[in-house]
Amino acid sequence: MSLHISYSRGIFFRTPSYSFIADPSSSRFPSSCSSAFITHSHLDHSIVFPNSRLLTFSTRLSADIFHAFTGHSPSNTRFFSFFSPSSIFDDLSVEFLPAGHLLGAAQLLFHFSDHTVLYTGDISLSPMSTVPSAFIPEVSVDTLIIESTYGSPNFYFDSLERIKLNLLQWIVSSLQRDRVPVLNIGSSGPSQEIISFLNTMLSVNIFVNSKVSAINSIYRREGIDLHWYSFSDFSDYFDPRSSVVFLPRNASKVPDFLHSFSISRAIVTGQAVRFSYSRFNQAFPFSMHANFFELLDFVKRVKPKRVFTLYGFDLELAQAIQRELNISARPLRYAHKKYTLDDFLQS
Repeated sequence: MSLHISYSRGIFFRTPSYSFIADPSSSRFPSSCSSAFITHSHLDHSIVFPNSRLLTFSTRLSADIFHAFTGHSPSNTRFFSFFSPSSIFDDLSVEFLPAGHLLGAAQLLFHFSDHTVLYTGDISLSPMSTVPSAFIPEVSVDTLIIESTYGSPNFYFDSLERIKLNLLQWIVSSLQRDRVPVLNIGSSGPSQEIISFLNTMLSVNIFVNSKVSAINSIYRREGIDLHWYSFSDFSDYFDPRSSVVFLPRNASKVPDFLHSFSISRAIVTGQAVRFSYSRFNQAFPFSMHANFFELLDFVKRVKPKRVFTLYGFDLELAQAIQRELNISARPLRYAHKKYTLDDFLQS
């Protein structure tokens, strides 16, 4: 079977018989696609959920979190459970595998008739309190497509435990100085992980907006014990001496109920290893993506025959995989433009 993999506003798979796309980043995907796979609910991966003309495949949790965050219902979607291979076409079966990252996030293991492809989506490789680490498949993988959001050795991440403890110390220090800690943080994934951590470590009331509250409720439904309040609960439960406020990562304004209080502001994002975020009092480089060394270790354990890197620092990671692991690797976005000598001779 002739399988072609390229990047065209998503990961585009084409065979002589059919084509499909994984994680389309736009509704302007190739017209030949009638189906799409969605690895998780973050909007840069799940934008086509409401597209009724496209058959989408995902986990139910990803669809639920998408609906909680956007208010839009996924349409024409078939749901997969983890570790349950299912036939899609005559010569293709697909298995959804845990990816970490956030609740419901999946890796996609495609079994074609003569070729196996693993697409990681976004992955985390450190176990957390709200999600397990990404699953390492034991089957033979011909092609691995791996995210490279932090695929550069120039970015140093401390351990997640130490970053969380530094955040905890900052919160306590702010409260001791009569300042309400206000965190700008990702609404799905990081918010729930940090809420779980604070629930365990500190007796404080955590306030979130309605979207994060709805996502938290899904986590609680799945057995993850989170405790929080919505902004609408301010008048009943807010005490400036023992409250923490969560805002969306890109929010600039604070809720009206905080205007009469002194506040300290911090941002929680992996991008803090790259940028200073000078308008905040503090920045914490907490991320639910794998770091460079974890990505290399993942590739080493999967043992694929070739690797495509995608997103972020794709060229740096591809070069490191070739140098450190002696596995053929290159960025997927360039794969259809640049050929190796072997590719050229074979074609």
